[in-house]
Amino acid sequence: MMYRTTLFAGTLMLASLAQAGGVHYHHAPVVSVQAIYETVRTPVEREVCWEEQRYQRVDNRSRSHTPTVVGAIIGGVIGNQFGGGSGKRAATVAGAALGGSIGRDASRQSRGPDEYYPVRAERCTVQREFVEESRISGYRVAYEYGGQVHHTRTSHHPGDTIRLRVSASPAP
Repeated sequence: MMYRTTLFAGTLMLASLAQAGGVHYHHAPVVSVQAIYETVRTPVEREVCWEEQRYQRVDNRSRSHTPTVVGAIIGGVIGNQFGGGSGKRAATVAGAALGGSIGRDASRQSRGPDEYYPVRAERCTVQREFVEESRISGYRVAYEYGGQVHHTRTSHHPGDTIRLRVSASPAP
């Protein structure tokens, strides 16, 4: 009777193990571990600056309107000396316009040539470079299980032993 109970309990355990997928875990000794490297390119931006010399123009222009106004007055007085009636008025306006133009041109010519002086300025630009480095992307692991050497790839170093998930299922 005891034998039947033990056999029944053992069969029940095996049946539950088969229903659960029969998964259990073992630890197998690691035979070798080899790191797998990959090259990673990372963009790095850096600012590059330098000094350069450029030339800046000195503004010698006169901002005064006095030469134009004086030229218009003198031209108006001279124009007023000619003609009579409405012609006198037209000659005065024409003389003022001509005198103003002459005064403006004379002031531009008297300002002298443009002058330039050197100025040092810092200029910068951003340059992108790529830095390459080797990184460990995983490990090739050889381990012994059931008298044979098996191979796998892991994301971390396994150490001296590797945990194996072993499952049992009925053969077809």
